[in-house]
Amino acid sequence: MIRFARRLALQTAGVVLLAASLPLAAVAGQADDDYIAARDKAAAALAAAEKAGANPDDLYKRDEAALATLQKRMAALLGPLTFKGLNAPPTFSPGTLLDGQIESAEPDGLRFSDADFTTRLLVSPEPVFAAWLAARAKEENAPPELAGGIKAAMATDLFYTYAISSDAAFAIYTQLPVAATEGETTYAALGLFSQDVAANQVPDSIVITRIANGRVIIGTSEAKVAIKSIPACDQVWKTYAAKAKTLRAAAQKSKKDDDPRWDDASRAEDEGSAAYRTCFAKEAKNQPFFTAAVARAEALLQTARGN
Repeated sequence: MIRFARRLALQTAGVVLLAASLPLAAVAGQADDDYIAARDKAAAALAAAEKAGANPDDLYKRDEAALATLQKRMAALLGPLTFKGLNAPPTFSPGTLLDGQIESAEPDGLRFSDADFTTRLLVSPEPVFAAWLAARAKEENAPPELAGGIKAAMATDLFYTYAISSDAAFAIYTQLPVAATEGETTYAALGLFSQDVAANQVPDSIVITRIANGRVIIGTSEAKVAIKSIPACDQVWKTYAAKAKTLRAAAQKSKKDDDPRWDDASRAEDEGSAAYRTCFAKEAKNQPFFTAAVARAEALLQTARGN
């Protein structure tokens, strides 16, 4: 099987990103419907060819051709787009249409980034993005907020893990109060992309969502703010970490791979990480970095408004 995955396989919160065809969006305009139908048709054709035992090189070529055609259609749907400091032309999402590949579960849209990939935007027509989100909401263990639509989902960790992550899970530490202009809906948060338990790591990334003019834009950028650890929150984490350490020591002493305390220890670390973030969200507004973080989010949102 061809290795199309251009990013690391990602699993978080018990949810594995699975490829799924986008259902037709009931409220989409005709152009959006036509795009989704074309996307589904191309994905189905590739799936049939793969099932029939097509040559991997041929599958790759067909996949690339289908993506190129869809990118042209997507560009036509979105119209001219320029974002200060970000690349042109953009790249297309998803990275593949082949079922079972991690990138086939990415949202349909155009991706923009700066030269070092530290600031990134995904732009998608709202009906197309809503259809993608509805498919993600049906996956096992998906948080119920995903089924509530874009406005409900944009305040969840998995929303950014699914839509804008490069190869890591995103954890929201605190919402950032950004101002919306007339006719737009916005959300911003300070958080952390991580491939492991976040523990008591301080956040280092800004994420934003903007809904306006029939488009959804999800963005992220490095916080570039001096964020210091909060002692009270560190203490919360240390309590759970000590519990996990004790459980692991006991499990190791038992010399049993199936000792339930291995899982209990991991669960304690997950709970401790969540408790640390709850504490952080409560304390963040009183910290010196908060105002600067909000300013960074406002700047990223302004970039997302385009030129």
